[in-house]
Amino acid sequence: MDMKLAAADGPARITFEPGGTAFTLAAGEFITLRLDPGLAPAVEIAVWSNGISVWLPYPGESDYIVLDSEGREVARLW
Repeated sequence: MDMKLAAADGPARITFEPGGTAFTLAAGEFITLRLDPGLAPAVEIAVWSNGISVWLPYPGESDYIVLDSEGREVARLW
């Protein structure tokens, strides 16, 4: 499953917790989080004016892949 995370209204920092991996995006940019569909209901997302925190479930038990806007892998979490 792919989950798109975007900086819609201006620059934003997207942080993946509990590991603390972060990406800074300019207005209009996005990244994609690829994860097992069965884990999607346990993902918690908090949004504030200049950032997004994404809390991923079950550290160490699954891979989460972060893709840039062109679909290239930029990070693998756990």
